[in-house]
Amino acid sequence: MSHTADYEFDPSFEVAPADWILDPLENHSGGMMAVQRVALVRIACVAAETGARMQRDGLAVDPVDWMVSPLELFNGRPPIEACMDRDACSKAILLHGLGLGLDADPSAMDQILTEAPRPARWEEGHD
Repeated sequence: MSHTADYEFDPSFEVAPADWILDPLENHSGGMMAVQRVALVRIACVAAETGARMQRDGLAVDPVDWMVSPLELFNGRPPIEACMDRDACSKAILLHGLGLGLDADPSAMDQILTEAPRPARWEEGHD
């Protein structure tokens, strides 16, 4: 018998993007939010790709700073928030994989993504 409830939550962001600049060593900072497990994996994938790209290209940019800074690519949202969504995650990984600038026009990235064939596992119905 399980004593847990199964609820669907939409992450809500009631704080300004600047509030993502938090002290990771502080116990209680930034409030709480509900996040799906797949969203955490997407954030981890983008963070890993971001760090790898910064190192690979020898960029003097802090990957965490990139993850928490509002970007045009995500309509003013920081990647740590935006990349919970599949499309934003794809855009971030494509941006770093192609070695493009650290921000990009969202419509240009949308065009690149729509022209690229997707693997079969990404077909409709799979997140």
